[in-house]
Amino acid sequence: MKRQQRGFTLVEISVALLALGLVLLAAVVFWQQSARQRVAVRQMEVQDQSRDAVLGFVQAHHRLPCPAADTAGAEDCALGQVGYLPWRTLGLPRPEAGQLRYGVYRQASPTAPEQDRDLAILRDRMNPLRVVTPDPRPDNDVAPNPSLPHLPQTVEVPLGATYSGSEAAPWNDASCDASDSPPCLALPVPRATSLVDVCLALNTAADTEVAPAGALAVRALGAAGSRRAMAFVIAAPGLLDADGNGSAFDGENALASQASPTFAAAQATVTDAYDDLVLAVSHAELFSTLHCGAALTAISHAHVNAGTAALVMERALYDYRDQLYVAVVLARADVAAATAGLLSAASATLDAAKELVSATADTTMSAGARSFQIGLAVAGIVAAAAGDVAAIAAEVDAALSLAEAEETWEAFAAHTTAMTDVARSVNENALKADAIGH
Repeated sequence: MKRQQRGFTLVEISVALLALGLVLLAAVVFWQQSARQRVAVRQMEVQDQSRDAVLGFVQAHHRLPCPAADTAGAEDCALGQVGYLPWRTLGLPRPEAGQLRYGVYRQASPTAPEQDRDLAILRDRMNPLRVVTPDPRPDNDVAPNPSLPHLPQTVEVPLGATYSGSEAAPWNDASCDASDSPPCLALPVPRATSLVDVCLALNTAADTEVAPAGALAVRALGAAGSRRAMAFVIAAPGLLDADGNGSAFDGENALASQASPTFAAAQATVTDAYDDLVLAVSHAELFSTLHCGAALTAISHAHVNAGTAALVMERALYDYRDQLYVAVVLARADVAAATAGLLSAASATLDAAKELVSATADTTMSAGARSFQIGLAVAGIVAAAAGDVAAIAAEVDAALSLAEAEETWEAFAAHTTAMTDVARSVNENALKADAIGH
């Protein structure tokens, strides 16, 4: 008997191929998603390490690193705001970090240090408002106050202008040297800086949320999103050239340049045309991370508080010196009054003696009938003598009080002049401390 043979129909083959295609497509999509996830995790890890390295660099060098010109990873501060991550300068043991793009906010102000926003430059920006040093030096040659000490006052200039104690003679880069009094150059490096100078630049740059033209920024979400200023940006290319522009980076991350330093938003969604990862740190975030708030609050007032306190004390001592001189004048008035009282008592004694003579004569003329007048006259002489004694005692007491008041005033007057020297020294030391970066 002949056996009947049967194969797959075209429909069955088509269904099988369709199913196989769907499986293969799902496998490709799964592989692509898995590969993209692995790459994203690895790149986010590198970004986080890079961010920590940048923060460490700021702590150590008091500035942010400059971009690198290529993947070799050496910073090039002449490059500008945008380049590659300077992984070698940062000391990152991961050469793949050189594939990351990096931008740093650089908006310099050569003539106004307090307005300088170049985060990649080492610059002394922090010079608080000053108290004017007393000049001329008050003295005590003529009482009560021949040369008034200067009232405590601050120089009304923005933070950053270093004053030497004279409003007419501010320090600057051209005139500040070791011959100044107090000197600007007290350390081997001129105009020493600290992390506070970075904090001041961050605080100044954070004033404007929308980035000015030519400043580092990320694009806010949305087609017409504004540019948000950032302290630094680290961009990773993702797995693919998703937008097909010939660069591993997509969209604005590929176009960011010195002329247009704008990166994509850090929260941008991964799509078929975009798979980059952007880590952006704003000025406010970096300001908070470095704990700049407390530092600026304390340091921006420390020097001026010290100088003002010293001058307030000086002013108080001079005022007290004047009060002591008033006591001297009052003591002299007491001496004059005591002298007048003594003269008055002497006059009363003479008048009582006259009355005794007159009473004696009346008694003789009246054959003793008016002898009682003699007793009254004697009593008057005794009272006048007691007045003389009291007047002499008052004179002595007033003289002793005057001598003590003059001695106290003279001794304290010397202390007030010494307090002027102390106030000048405190203020000048505050100036020196700021000039050398403390």
